[in-house]
Amino acid sequence: MIPARLARLLAFAPFLLALGATAAHAGTEEDFDRGAAAHRQQDYKTAFKIWLVLAEKGQVDAQYNVARMLQDGDGTAQNPVEAMKWYRKAAEQGDQESQYYLGLMYLRGEGVAANEAEAQKWFAMNRKHHTMHHNHAQWEKWQRQLAEMNWGMLRQ
Repeated sequence: MIPARLARLLAFAPFLLALGATAAHAGTEEDFDRGAAAHRQQDYKTAFKIWLVLAEKGQVDAQYNVARMLQDGDGTAQNPVEAMKWYRKAAEQGDQESQYYLGLMYLRGEGVAANEAEAQKWFAMNRKHHTMHHNHAQWEKWQRQLAEMNWGMLRQ
């Protein structure tokens, strides 16, 4: 038999867990936005540092941005091997652009030995995701925003 006090505590456990998850997510969003603001101000080192912390926690957009910055050498030393690592982490979470860039890096032999079969695997995943989930109007809006920022495919 569970004591009454413990039973009451257990009854509130799901609520407390949800509240904690919501607070953690809000902090993640705020941090991501701080990284985006730093990037818009061309403070690439700060943006990279902020996004790297989030990427290490599994935040997919931060993983993608860290990979792009490592690939291009923005805010950090250019490191295609590390870029591959972060693209893979995001791609394995279903991130479409990461799947594409991972395939491209395998095709070019960037950060890894060229491997056409592996490249095609990631391109196929990208196409499957694109076909199933693509919202054309949202995509166009996103592309216009990215063009205005003049920074390729970075997420903000």
